[in-house]
Amino acid sequence: MSKIQLMAISLLIATSALFAGEKQWNELDKQQQSLLSPYQQKWNTLPANKQETILKGVKQWQTLNPSEKKLATQRFKEWKNLPAERRSSIRARYEAFSSMQPQIRNEIRNKYNKFNQLSPERKQQLKKQWKNMSAAQKRQVLQKRKIMKKLNQRQRRLVQQKRKNIQQNINRNNKKNINNNRR
Repeated sequence: MSKIQLMAISLLIATSALFAGEKQWNELDKQQQSLLSPYQQKWNTLPANKQETILKGVKQWQTLNPSEKKLATQRFKEWKNLPAERRSSIRARYEAFSSMQPQIRNEIRNKYNKFNQLSPERKQQLKKQWKNMSAAQKRQVLQKRKIMKKLNQRQRRLVQQKRKNIQQNINRNNKKNINNNRR
């Protein structure tokens, strides 16, 4: 076997490994092809990870009921109509949120849900109040919240430590009682 033939075989093996995850257009079922018709011309040239992401979206779309599909379509149009810098800002905030520890993400979600449970009037009042604050006042409010959070964390740790100490005392007393009963 010549060096050229060996190189050609190596190249074929390498490229087949690279494209192993890719799905050709004709391998998609009819419903997928229908939903992905805008991608038909370029589908076979998309990288496997991009195809995978798009196919996940199609699977998710297929599970939605008609009202959910209508809402998703409306939101997608709103997203596309946003200025590019606003979309970029939202993506950056989402990535920052996604990289946070799960505990912090849950805390943010809980606060968001708590805010959403307020009456529309109270929400407006709080938004207006925040908007009318100076940057210094906003920093002060955030600093107070940060301090309160640290205090609450310390209090929780103290309570947990007290509970632990009580449990240890109970365990010691139980051991003493068991030893006294054996005598």
